[in-house]
Amino acid sequence: MFSRWSIQLKYSLIFILTLALIIAGLFIGIYTLKTNQLRNEAMASAEQVLAFRAWVANTGVVWVDHLAPNFPDYLGKRISSNSSMEFFSKNPALATRELSEIVSKTATRATFRVTSDEYRNPANAPDPFESTSIQAFKADSNLKYKDTFENDFYRYSQPIFVKQSCLKCHGDPKDAPADVIAKYGDKRAFGYKVGDVRGIISVKLPDVTLADVLLTFLNPYTIGLIALAFLLNFLFTQGAIIKRLKALALTTERIAKGELDLLLRDNPGSRDEVDTVRHAIDLLRNSVVVAMKRLQKNLS
Repeated sequence: MFSRWSIQLKYSLIFILTLALIIAGLFIGIYTLKTNQLRNEAMASAEQVLAFRAWVANTGVVWVDHLAPNFPDYLGKRISSNSSMEFFSKNPALATRELSEIVSKTATRATFRVTSDEYRNPANAPDPFESTSIQAFKADSNLKYKDTFENDFYRYSQPIFVKQSCLKCHGDPKDAPADVIAKYGDKRAFGYKVGDVRGIISVKLPDVTLADVLLTFLNPYTIGLIALAFLLNFLFTQGAIIKRLKALALTTERIAKGELDLLLRDNPGSRDEVDTVRHAIDLLRNSVVVAMKRLQKNLS
């Protein structure tokens, strides 16, 4: 059936199919690009959190002279002997968790949390994606990150490795500060060594959906260019191919009916296929004319 269709219909179908394949390839490219963009954004957020956490860990704890209403938790408390002022300490886990809560309440795109399978605070318990990530990092020390798309969000996780400064609170419980033992006890999140996976930084970003991609395409410029492409292809097939083939077919029919003196316009040196067919028909016409003259001469 396909062989009976007109060239114009065949060409239009091939053009539409080609356009669909190009758009599909473009979508795949956009998907890869947006995934890389989301990953880089999440990675940058994770690195900033690691830097902040390392700064707190290297100082041991951070002391503040009062507790914010939304963050009443603290590790230890000291009273200044000179001014009788109270100071409260924030360890890396507390400082990072409070930073996480502050970020989650702002208009920023990326939100994060620090979690571990050996968590000390129930609020830091990992969700299924985070638990899977922790086990994957522990199983493969060369794994740099884990990511996935989940419920219109991009999820990213990156391991936190134990450093020398971490061992004070996560090494031997006998060496831990009294404030740590008093707050968390001496059973959980101890016994780590340098290089162990302590936990992960989990980053969440809103996903760029298919609807967002479609809205990017559906603008006057894109629609106009696609319409122009269709118009150019229609004009080309109609004028440069279909119209010329129809004229050639009509001329060939006239020659077949006996108009052997009908000349076909030749275009010497042309590589156009229609011109090639026209030249072949003209050669055939000339051969018929020569044959007819020879036949008439023989008969006479």
